Amino acid sequence: MARMASTRLGFQWHDYVQADAECDRYWAFKKAEKRSLNEATKKSPRAATQGEKKTSEKIYIDF
Repeated sequence: MARMASTRLGFQWHDYVQADAECDRYWAFKKAEKRSLNEATKKSPRAATQGEKKTSEKIYIDF
């Protein structure tokens, strides 16, 4: 495998691969952190009690 080296900065291919992997791990952690924060702050849906009507049901009154 040919080495891809930046002679000016002295980086080798391994350094680029390692930096890319660290970046991927960082953003995966941020995504998981945001997801867990959303799950923690999510409100639980209010369950309708037995006698309670749902708002989507129409109520008819006979006159």
